[in-house]
Amino acid sequence: MALLKFTRGAQRVLCSEFVFNFNDTIVDINGATKDFGTTIASAPVVDIIKLPFGAEIIGGHLLVETQGVGPTTYTVKLGVAGDDATLLAASDLLAVINTRYAILLTKALTCNAGLNVRLTMVDAANAATAGKFRISILWKIDGRMEEVYTT
Repeated sequence: MALLKFTRGAQRVLCSEFVFNFNDTIVDINGATKDFGTTIASAPVVDIIKLPFGAEIIGGHLLVETQGVGPTTYTVKLGVAGDDATLLAASDLLAVINTRYAILLTKALTCNAGLNVRLTMVDAANAATAGKFRISILWKIDGRMEEVYTT
């Protein structure tokens, strides 16, 4: 059993961000080019943030910057391969401007083994004609120390 001592160091919190509009395109996990709602039922599934081994998610959110318009169902969930809603359950992009959905921290070590943050979108019935969204993920790295203090 190890003899533990108090910590005399700290690291800065890192923030990774992914911003997307309804008419942006991206290559999904299957290699197909998809959009974020201008094509009916485009439904992209994409790895949007690559995190290193040892990453621990300590916060973040999905923010509706411009309200989504068009689809009858327009949601995003965040997770990883094999658990697509571990960070955020399906959240409505039709919500009003400045709606903020907090990242779930019940499985903060979900990306600790180097898994990417995955976005899964559902858009149905109609094409999107508006919408801008921001995803911010706050994280730190195991064992990292940038500042040392002696007092």
